[in-house]
Amino acid sequence: MTVVGLAALALVIELGWLAFAGGSVGAITAVVLASIAVLTVTTGRFVVVNTTVRILLGALFAGSVADRFGLLGAPGADGVSWGSYSAFTDYTRTLTPQALDWSVPALAAIATASETLLAIGLILGIAAKLSARAAAVVLIAFAAAMWTSVGFDEMCSYGVLVVAGGAALLGTCDTALHLDKLLRRIPVAGLRSGMMSE
Repeated sequence: MTVVGLAALALVIELGWLAFAGGSVGAITAVVLASIAVLTVTTGRFVVVNTTVRILLGALFAGSVADRFGLLGAPGADGVSWGSYSAFTDYTRTLTPQALDWSVPALAAIATASETLLAIGLILGIAAKLSARAAAVVLIAFAAAMWTSVGFDEMCSYGVLVVAGGAALLGTCDTALHLDKLLRRIPVAGLRSGMMSE
C-alpha cells in the first residue's frame, strides 16, 4: 500500500469513528484533519496545499509543546490537554508500561525536545521532507502508546493516525518556503556579488 493509501485509510478510520462511535475532535484538530484530507485527495500534487499542511503540522507540534508549559492555559481549562509540565509528565506515565516508570522523566523530556525540533523544522521548512518523516515516526510511536494504554477513542480524539499518515505523505511531497534553502542561497549570492565587484 502506498503512503497515499495509508493516509486515506487513516482518514476512513477516523471518519468512521466520528460517524459511528460518537467521537469528536477539537477545532484545531479538525482543521488539521481537513487539511490532511485535502493533501490526501490531491495526492501531494499542489505545493501550496503541501506547504500549508506542513506549517499546520508544525503549529500542531508547537501548540502541544506550548500546552505542556502552560502557555495555552491552566490545567483543566477549555482546549488545554495538560497545562503544566508536571501534568504532561503524569500523562507520559499513563502511556508508559509500569516496568518503565523510572524512565518517565527522560521520556517526557525526549518527547518535548523532539516535538520542539519537529515544530521548528516543519514551520520553517528546515529539512522539510526529513522533518515530516520524523514526525510520522514520532506520531506512530505515540499512537501505539496511546492505543495500548488509554485506548482507541482517546487516540482518535487527537486524530493521531491521520496526522501520522499525513506526515508520512508529506515526507514524499515538495513544499515551498524553506528556510534551509534560503540560507544556502545567501552565502552564494554574497560570493557572486563579491566576485562581480572585483
